[in-house]
Amino acid sequence: MRAQRLGLFILAAGMAAVSAAPGAVLPSSDGAGFEQALAPREFAFPRDHGAHPTFAHEWWYLTGHLDAASGERFGFELTFFRVALGHPASAAADASQWRARQMYLAHFALTDIGRGQFHFQERAARAALGLSGATASPLKVWLDDWSLEEADGTWRIHAAARGYALDLQMTVEHGPVLNGEHGLSQKSSAPADASYYYSLPRLAVRGQLVREAQPLDVSGTAWLDREWGSGGLGADEVGWDWFALQLADGSELMFYSLRRRDGGMDPHSAGTWVGADGRVRALSSADVRIRVQGDWRSPRGGRYPALWTVEVPAIGLRVGLRPELADQELEGPPRYWEGAVQVTGSRGARPIGGAGYVELVGYAPAP
Repeated sequence: MRAQRLGLFILAAGMAAVSAAPGAVLPSSDGAGFEQALAPREFAFPRDHGAHPTFAHEWWYLTGHLDAASGERFGFELTFFRVALGHPASAAADASQWRARQMYLAHFALTDIGRGQFHFQERAARAALGLSGATASPLKVWLDDWSLEEADGTWRIHAAARGYALDLQMTVEHGPVLNGEHGLSQKSSAPADASYYYSLPRLAVRGQLVREAQPLDVSGTAWLDREWGSGGLGADEVGWDWFALQLADGSELMFYSLRRRDGGMDPHSAGTWVGADGRVRALSSADVRIRVQGDWRSPRGGRYPALWTVEVPAIGLRVGLRPELADQELEGPPRYWEGAVQVTGSRGARPIGGAGYVELVGYAPAP
């Protein structure tokens, strides 16, 4: 995307779909007036699964892979974004139930691999009159009838759109894993360009997918990313490539490559390796090599990377990534590509496979 701020990515999507509450003041692009992610903090769970309204924005980002008893395979994404419309400290001045100081938007996408189809829908609503919101204990994030919930160690999601519906239960196998410096993820040399970031990189999934009124029992794995802050990207950063890989040996790799205007990788790019034994290793931009092997041209305009080789020499990992479908582009404003990928390669002398998700932001031309 052309915007230079992570917050503007969220705001662009939300403002295109819903008007701000009357009298609301949108946060500035630099998060002025909101709490900043400036230093490592003590995480507490389940409290930090919930919302952090003193920060300008945050998200609950869930992707996963499903296998049906019929042998069919699917990928899915369900994401909830919270965007502050006004600082919570101003709430005392007007306690009207009509006045919203938070807005939520959500993306639901499903990749039907066997049929070669990609389905996407987005929603947005003010956090007023029960239209959307988040509670912490027990956790529930919702927008209309789409929801993400957690209670007693079990996570649940529900979403439905245009012939597809998901009702899934998930249990955590790894995590929470803190990314960056004890959970502080720095995006540029400016101190305020940072967020708090943790992952649940492997959840065991079971439940039901309904396709065109026909229920399918499904099982698989999912990945949950949680991030909140008030800053964004640096002035010379124009987008990012995010990789989340679940490997067959029980290990996981997350890496985000921040892209500069000249096309190079910013040195603040970073990631995390989680071994099959649960040990965590932080990765810097120097630790990971990414080579683009091909591209895909969107019929809506723009060109995206489409084949990759990812290497982490320190752990002997070399894998190739191939999209399950070429067109997994989400058509909201702004457009971006988020899709299921196959993983094949080796670690040391042994072959290794797996599944993953890749997010590509900043490749579609500005509207």
